[in-house]
Amino acid sequence: MKLTIFKQRLMNIRRKNGLILILVIFSGIFFNFTFINLQSQDYLNPNVRSSGIWATLDLYPASFNNTRLSHNTLITIQGRLYNRITGDNKSGYNIAIEIDDVVDMGFTDITVNGIFQIDYVVDTSLDIYTSHKIEAIVSDSTPDTVEYRTFYSIDVSTNSYFDIIGPSTPQLIGDFYDPNGFLRTEDNNVIPFASINYRWYNGPVMIETNFVSTDATGLIQNIPIPDIGIDNLDLLLSYNSLPEIEYSEVLLSNPMIFSNISCIWDLPTIIRASTDLIIAGKLISRTNPSLVLNNKLIQIFYNGTLIRELQTDNNGDFSITYGLPVWTGITHIIILMPNSLGKTLITTHYIDIQAQPNPVNPGVQAPPLLMFFSIFLPVLGCVVGVISFYGYRYYKKQEKASKIINLPLEDKINNLKILKESGRLEESLSYLFNAIYMDLINAKYGRKRKDNETIRDFAIVSVKDLRLSPTSVYPFIQKVEEIVYARPYQIKEHDFYNTIELFSPIYFELTGYNFILNF
Repeated sequence: MKLTIFKQRLMNIRRKNGLILILVIFSGIFFNFTFINLQSQDYLNPNVRSSGIWATLDLYPASFNNTRLSHNTLITIQGRLYNRITGDNKSGYNIAIEIDDVVDMGFTDITVNGIFQIDYVVDTSLDIYTSHKIEAIVSDSTPDTVEYRTFYSIDVSTNSYFDIIGPSTPQLIGDFYDPNGFLRTEDNNVIPFASINYRWYNGPVMIETNFVSTDATGLIQNIPIPDIGIDNLDLLLSYNSLPEIEYSEVLLSNPMIFSNISCIWDLPTIIRASTDLIIAGKLISRTNPSLVLNNKLIQIFYNGTLIRELQTDNNGDFSITYGLPVWTGITHIIILMPNSLGKTLITTHYIDIQAQPNPVNPGVQAPPLLMFFSIFLPVLGCVVGVISFYGYRYYKKQEKASKIINLPLEDKINNLKILKESGRLEESLSYLFNAIYMDLINAKYGRKRKDNETIRDFAIVSVKDLRLSPTSVYPFIQKVEEIVYARPYQIKEHDFYNTIELFSPIYFELTGYNFILNF
């Protein structure tokens, strides 16, 4: 009995499990049928999407992805807008560029068969110290969600440049050069606290190199000028801060620097004693006459006495009025430019102060006898004077010929040539004065230069005692004095021949011949 009941219960359990299994199988068949039906409807209607995605926008692989690009670089962005379930391309939709989640409608394209291409220029506003994300988005309204699966990542670099104005006034070697300029990026932003390399060149030879910085405003600080005795220098500035800022440089040819001074004088042709003399001129660089020394403090000395301290104007000009004393004869005007380096910067100009002409009083009637003598005696004096003049001239001519006819200058001129052609131009002009000029003076006048006499002293002796023409002597002596005393002073070949031209009138006055060099 118990066995029968157990068998009945077992049969009931089996019937229930079979019913459950039938229900599970039926439910699976119904689900699969529904899924297949939905897929069929989605294929027939592209606006009905799986998971709510209407289309996918994919960017094509690009060589610039994950690289560093310079500002203003042109890159091409290509991609496709399509339904990746059905493969349907979406045409006629506007695509725009998005940089760091900000849409830029300045760069767009319309899809054709789902394809788009946008040429984008890397904007100068992109920060050079952070990475940037580039995406493409659909800017038109769409039926539903657009899937964005790809993007580009780039870093950015920029170019720099030197915004140089230059100093407002020339600078002395050994002092500091003021570039008066800024270091900027290509979008005109300043670069603060940057380290700039500077190099001074004399032609192809680098003289000095070091670094100078910009301040918080990007202003380039002052640069030391090498004190090597020459001012024919070029300045090269260069900068880079890779990888963010690329290399740039600027060459400042013939910057406004000088080593000594000279002057273009503006003085009267005839200068009389006991009159007001206007001392005027333009202060210039001795080695570069086109460089005017504007806004410079100068001191003017007359006959060794300081008479005025003033500043040149914006054009390098100066002018003062000085009352001359009754003294006549040869004297000099000196311009001295004070400086913090303790350099002796002077230029000297010799002048001949003439006496006042005798006054004439036409209002007094002279007696007849006085009028006779006033006419006869001057005529007689003129006759005697002419005879005496020609006699004296003949005598001096004979004396001159007798004194220089046997003076051997060929060897000395040959030595002058050797010094010149070996590049020792300063020594050659010193030799011209000490060996040739002084020998001519000694041969003609028996006068030698004393140990305590400077070149300037002997210039005064040549004019005052030996009666040589001041217009011939002073320009030549002044040039020699500059070369011998105003060190450092380096001359070029054209300076050598200019000095020879200044010597030629003196040579003619002493010998009666022109001083001609055949080299």
